[in-house]
Amino acid sequence: MKYAQGKVGRISLFIINKCKACPNRVADLERLENKLQQVMMDRDFNTRLGAKLDKGRPLHHQMFHLALAGCPNSCSQPQIKDFGVQGQARPEVGESCDKCGACIEACMEAAISIGEDKASIDRNLCLNCGQCSRACPTGALQIGRAGYRVLVGGKLGRHPRLASELLAMATENQVVEALEHCVELFINEGRPGERFGSVIERTAKMPS
Repeated sequence: MKYAQGKVGRISLFIINKCKACPNRVADLERLENKLQQVMMDRDFNTRLGAKLDKGRPLHHQMFHLALAGCPNSCSQPQIKDFGVQGQARPEVGESCDKCGACIEACMEAAISIGEDKASIDRNLCLNCGQCSRACPTGALQIGRAGYRVLVGGKLGRHPRLASELLAMATENQVVEALEHCVELFINEGRPGERFGSVIERTAKMPS
């Protein structure tokens, strides 16, 4: 990782956590990680945030935390990061469904039921993890659309806050644009040492 020079020296003021490659992953995190890292460098994040900090070495809460999760299991904990991304895979039921029930066994959210003609998915319960599609023996359950869920403003600490959903099924380019907007809001509106979730709450602004 390249670091820009700021008041805090050559220490990166942002951290990107990424879950490991596993069979559950439904998104290409390596490519997205590179693009998000480039956003931080192009926006001169280290220098701009470093100018606001007085300490020689930044504390954990003074840094901007990003997390990339390959699926809704969210092993990298995007729900408690300043900017989090979850891989999403929206399943669709085709006409070749033989109502075997394999998808019901695979779904941990109880989002699938068997109707008169084929399986049916409750979108209010489905987390878009893609497990049902993997379990379908006939190939009737296919991924209709893949994308990313974008979460912003999560944090732990004295006043914990779960991240708010900014985008539900975003493209890679939309994720990049969302981070650009988040960086500008954080840098322009944030106070020294303030987490992004606190900025959002104090200003009542969400990245556009």
